[in-house]
Amino acid sequence: MRTSATSILIVAGLVLSGTAAWANALDDAVSKYKHIKGDRQGPVYIGTFYNPPSNLMNATMVNELSDLLNRIEEDEQTRVLILTGGIPNYFIQHYDVGELDQTAKLLKSNPDVLPGPELHATHQAYLQIEALSKPVIAAINGQAHGGGFELTLACDFRIMTNPGSVGLPEANVGILPGAGGTVRLPRLIGAAKAKEFMMQGMVADAETAERIGMVMNAVPADELMGEAMKIANRLAALPPLSVALIKKVVNESAHLPLKEALRLEEENFWVLMKSDDAQRLMREYVEANQQGL
Repeated sequence: MRTSATSILIVAGLVLSGTAAWANALDDAVSKYKHIKGDRQGPVYIGTFYNPPSNLMNATMVNELSDLLNRIEEDEQTRVLILTGGIPNYFIQHYDVGELDQTAKLLKSNPDVLPGPELHATHQAYLQIEALSKPVIAAINGQAHGGGFELTLACDFRIMTNPGSVGLPEANVGILPGAGGTVRLPRLIGAAKAKEFMMQGMVADAETAERIGMVMNAVPADELMGEAMKIANRLAALPPLSVALIKKVVNESAHLPLKEALRLEEENFWVLMKSDDAQRLMREYVEANQQGL
């Protein structure tokens, strides 16, 4: 049965209108957020944290981040997410200690209260970053301490400004990093170096952070977003399923025994071998190299 050109155009129009609807739904939702602003740059979506004067993280920001991540996952136009701060010199200063103090007072007066069976909303939001099928870049525009730095540890790429500082100084106020810092930082830079910083309540300047691997690189402030967009556009230009499954295998295999991790890699390798992008690109590569012989 022949398919008419009109039918093809109708189907294409429905697909495009559906994609536009997803994008509009995302933009409309973000426009109502209190502490996150959104900006679309082609296939790249920029989520900007905004809580003057120093970009403290709070429960509202965490809930908005979780909602943003759910919507980004469904948004077909978005291939890469960049997270950055909207206050000069502050990515996220840290979690609002006032909120934490209120919780501490409640626990002091109710000592029998224990954590619930589910992880805290902040843990869940950061796990969403790791589970997102699209790359997430943290463009750290200055200071990212405590919960702010813990957020970046869940991201796939971290770049920061020089000057700037990152770290987990919770010991200075008598607590420990409570949003994944004690788990993710040792896996990133090693247990000894992570304990050196966390147990002494220290933070790292940009040069130190880059040298020991807390961030990929540190750049002048006026180059930060340009560098982030360069990485984002490179990622957006690659086959999305390949990028998504590399992220999945790296994240999930870190918690598995070697043979189980290799099995996970093999399973996802076969998924990609059957994909249209892989078959087209490998065929083009072979044909181009044969012509050069």
